[in-house]
Amino acid sequence: MLLKLIKLGTTSRVKLNNGEQTIMKPTWKPIMAGILDIVSGAIGMVGGIYFVILSTVLQSIHEYLNVDPAVIQTIQQFISSVMAIPFILVFVGIAAIIGGVYALQRRIWVFALGGAVFSFILFFPFGLASIIVTAMSREEFS
Repeated sequence: MLLKLIKLGTTSRVKLNNGEQTIMKPTWKPIMAGILDIVSGAIGMVGGIYFVILSTVLQSIHEYLNVDPAVIQTIQQFISSVMAIPFILVFVGIAAIIGGVYALQRRIWVFALGGAVFSFILFFPFGLASIIVTAMSREEFS
């Protein structure tokens, strides 16, 4: 029966307890964690793209307005100081999505947990839930 489960591709595993074999059935926890990670990563990437668009619009608008040069200089300093934020958000979003994919596949628990941590950085409620659920489902990962 175990051979049939492996051939069908399910993630059931065998546990040895005092010489007895028990089959663990997959639960919803890794699936939930993976979905939360992917949604959080998408939110972070959209936020990063929004920052890029906003900074580009601000930079192009102030060139066409007759504004005091001190204000223009302040806007340019602001744009240059926050220019790294979009790249960081996109990188963290990609890492959260990759961790979510590993959680959905129930593979490499450390990567799934890392994706949950990156998800926590991007979107606190989803990330916290994902960390808790990923930690609770450690036995299901290969």
